[in-house]
Amino acid sequence: MSENKINQTGTKQVLIVDNNTDLLMSIKEGLGRFRSQFSVLLAGDGKKALDILKKESISVVVSDVKMPKMNGLELLLNITNEYPDIPVIIMTAYGREELEWMARRSGAVAFIGKPFSMRDLSTKLLSLLKQESDGGVINSIAVGVFMQLAEMEEMTCTIRVRSDINSTTGVVFFKEGQLMDARYGSKVGEDAIFMIMALEQAKIEIQNSCSATVQARIGMGLQAVLLEAMRLKDELASDESEKNDEVRAVKESISPPQPPAARPAKKVPVRKKKPTAKRILQAIQKKIGKKIGIGQIYADRDWEHTVTLALKVGGFFNAGPLQCGYISRTNEDPVFFIPGSPSALMKVDRMSPRDRMFNIARQLK
Repeated sequence: MSENKINQTGTKQVLIVDNNTDLLMSIKEGLGRFRSQFSVLLAGDGKKALDILKKESISVVVSDVKMPKMNGLELLLNITNEYPDIPVIIMTAYGREELEWMARRSGAVAFIGKPFSMRDLSTKLLSLLKQESDGGVINSIAVGVFMQLAEMEEMTCTIRVRSDINSTTGVVFFKEGQLMDARYGSKVGEDAIFMIMALEQAKIEIQNSCSATVQARIGMGLQAVLLEAMRLKDELASDESEKNDEVRAVKESISPPQPPAARPAKKVPVRKKKPTAKRILQAIQKKIGKKIGIGQIYADRDWEHTVTLALKVGGFFNAGPLQCGYISRTNEDPVFFIPGSPSALMKVDRMSPRDRMFNIARQLK
C-alpha cells in the first residue's frame, strides 16, 4: 500500500478530477472562499490524479466517472486499494434517490448529482474533512454499489471480484450498462451473480471492454439481482440462527437428569400484554440489524390518517386486520409501519428484506 506524502504546509488539500476544463476552473473558483480551510488541486483524468496522489497529501478526491485514459471507476478502485484513508466523492448525472441509497451502502464513498451547487459540494467536503480530523475514514466500496455505478453510467466493461476469504474469482460482464453474464467457479449466469453479490470482503478490478461473444444469461436487471441476493443472504442467516437454536435444544434435552424440585406454589396466570407498535419495530431492528438500513423508530400524527385509510382498505377487501405495512415513496426513504395507539414508523432502506420484516411483525402481533 502506498503512503500519501506529508503536506509540509499542513493545509488540507482537495483534488478535483474531471476532463471538462471549464467545470474544473468553475469548481476551483466556487470553492475559493474556503481557502482558509482547504486548497484545491485539479486533474483532467484519472492518470493525472494518481500522479498527484503520489506527490501530494490529499484529504478528499472529487471525481467524475466518464473520463479518457482512466475513468472514475478505475480511479476509485486505485484509491480504495492504495489510499484507503482518502474518501472519494463521485460526480454523476443521476437523481437524488439513487445517490442517497448508494451513499448509505458505500462506506466512505459519497455521491453528488450533476448539476450541483457549490453549497452542496462544500457541505460534503467539509463533512469529510471533519471526519478526517476526528480520526479518519477507511474508504471501501461494496460490490453491489460498484456495479450499480457501472450500470448507471452505461458502461461496457468486465468486472472481476476476488474474495479475500478464498481464491475464487467472480467475473461480471456489462454491455452499455446492461448486466449480461457472470461466472463464479463452476457457476454461471444468475447462480454466479448471486454468489458474487454475497461477497462482503473482496478486491474489485475493472477492464473497460466486454467480449463480443458474451451472451445475455441473466434475465433480470441489476436492481432485481441486488434485492434477490439480499433476500437469499437474509434467509441463510435466518436458517443458521434456527439451526443453532435446534442444536441448543438437543444439548439441553440430553443434559443429566436433575433431582426433583419442590413443587412450586400455584400461581395465578398472568395475561400477557401484547407488545406495542414501537416494541414490535424494536424487535425487528434487533433481529435484522442496522446493516440493511433500518432507521430510527418514531411516531408522527401526520401519518395517522394514512394508517387509518390502510386499515379501512383491509376491511373493505375482507383481508383481516392490518398488522403492518410498507409505503414506497418516490423521493424519500420507504416507511415500514405498525398500526397502534400510537402507530410506530421506521424509515428503511429499499434493500430491506420486507418479507422477513412482515413475518416477524405477524408473529409478534
